[in-house]
Amino acid sequence: MKVLMFGWEFPPHNSGGLGVACHGLTKALSNQGAEIVFVLPKKIKIEKTFFKIKFANSKPLKIISIDSSLTPYLSSHQYSRNEEKAGALYGRNLFEEVNRYARLAKRVAASEPHDVIHAHDWLTFPAGMEAKKNSKKPLVAHVHATEFDRTGGLNVNQKVYDIERAGLGAADKIIAVSNYTKDKIVSHYGIDPNKIEVVHNAVDPDDWQSGGKDEHPSRTQRGAEIAELKKKNKIVLFIGRLTLQKGPDYFLSAARKVVDYYPDVLFVFAGSGDMERKLIEGAAWLGLADKVKFVGFLRDAELEKLYRAADLFVMPSVSEPFGIAPLEALTCGTPVLISKQSGVAETLKHCLKVDFWDIDEMANKILSVLKYGPLREHLKEQGGREVGKFSWQEAAARCLGIYKGLTTV
Repeated sequence: MKVLMFGWEFPPHNSGGLGVACHGLTKALSNQGAEIVFVLPKKIKIEKTFFKIKFANSKPLKIISIDSSLTPYLSSHQYSRNEEKAGALYGRNLFEEVNRYARLAKRVAASEPHDVIHAHDWLTFPAGMEAKKNSKKPLVAHVHATEFDRTGGLNVNQKVYDIERAGLGAADKIIAVSNYTKDKIVSHYGIDPNKIEVVHNAVDPDDWQSGGKDEHPSRTQRGAEIAELKKKNKIVLFIGRLTLQKGPDYFLSAARKVVDYYPDVLFVFAGSGDMERKLIEGAAWLGLADKVKFVGFLRDAELEKLYRAADLFVMPSVSEPFGIAPLEALTCGTPVLISKQSGVAETLKHCLKVDFWDIDEMANKILSVLKYGPLREHLKEQGGREVGKFSWQEAAARCLGIYKGLTTV
């Protein structure tokens, strides 16, 4: 099975969960015999236009980089501001760049043999549609998040919505990362539910077996800082983009309530985003300057060390289509508290759950884990066992079944 896949981030050049999901899925697909050409937008300064990644006992993954200034996780307003600052070579408008990427993708479709097209999220839907026009091959639209998730349902960008709806309409099959996401697609985009297949995300335990070891000097120093934090306090951890969708402000509000009853705790924010300054100022205003630490965006061994150091991981998302981070935390032996407004909540049982807006209940559950060691150990042990059922191999098998269903009609 030859798959032409369009994405907009891939490790190690990723800044969010979509890149992690693309890596896990493509690795498993390759392991099961799929031949994948993965097309990525990249800035003009890149050494190679294509290269291959060889996974063990798998077909090689070919990655093609298209010259493009598309940047993951920026809104249209942020993109325009970023372009002006950087003086980029391409269009000053996000939507112009999306269309430009689609035109370039059409050329790739003409030169790379494929049986099926797989497009991840709205930025690549136009590219997938153009490729389909060129090759007449079936299109699979993979939804990792909708505009309603990214905005919390507030100030939905009409142009983004229109692109999403067009892509979902043009797709021969849609993959949603959860039933939670499937319901949003049906209710907000008017899509026939029979057209949508749910394929849950997963976690690769091999990615979290370094024990937090890293020989890079700067990262080793950061690791030492994290270890020092652990000596003095219990650690409650947030990892994710500091944006409305991820609910970091609710986490901060819960922190204020927890500290009143349990002062020997540190709330750690790992990530970056447009709410960072507001959160830092909010922490100071709430009198939490010495109880909150912002460590920025982390990856690999740094991230693993922080997961392992934490006593509890909290995902307070306003709307989370799936949520890979709780699986990563459990793989590293850390219990989790997750938002009920998430896809992973529908399938993960051995964890604590809370409505993102219920600050009092969030604080109560955080306190329960901090105060009661047996509860923490139970969640850690049972969650660690349960996370093993989330397999990229199973997700890949589901995708291959979808591909075959489209190509044998």
